[in-house]
Amino acid sequence: MKRLGRFLLKLQIEAEEWLSYISAGAIGVMMVITVADVVARRLFHGHVKGSYEYVSLLFVYLIFFGLAIAQRRDAHITFGFLYDRLPRKARLPIEGVILTISFILFSVLTWYTAKSAWVNFLMGDTMLGSIQVVTWPSRVGVPVGCGMLALRLLVQIVRLVRRGELYEEAVVR
Repeated sequence: MKRLGRFLLKLQIEAEEWLSYISAGAIGVMMVITVADVVARRLFHGHVKGSYEYVSLLFVYLIFFGLAIAQRRDAHITFGFLYDRLPRKARLPIEGVILTISFILFSVLTWYTAKSAWVNFLMGDTMLGSIQVVTWPSRVGVPVGCGMLALRLLVQIVRLVRRGELYEEAVVR
């Protein structure tokens, strides 16, 4: 059972890494599209059709695909002015409540955004602009990112309950 747990944790870490690479790739594609659009405006007095639509849809990958790895690395913005002053014994139940609420929230978000992405896929939803751009590939990024974050939160809850391990003590880079 422990071997299976270690294997699944390793698999999750690799998935988080790959999602972060896709997120970084989205940044690169957004930059190329934006630069091409600026060059087209300056040199040819035109623009790249669909540039605004594609860049705005790529933001989903940029934001949601980095959530889980940021949580694993304890890189999210925190307000630690009170929490950091608490003794370790007091932090354990507080972190347990925060992780549990966050896990429930992101699990629910995963479910509802997956349903929404599926409906948009079936409808063939498009974003109207200078060209029609299909939105479902971008919509799929939301439940994937939220689901990975929910799994990361679940791992942290299990570690907190089994080992008494606060997530800031177990940061995996």
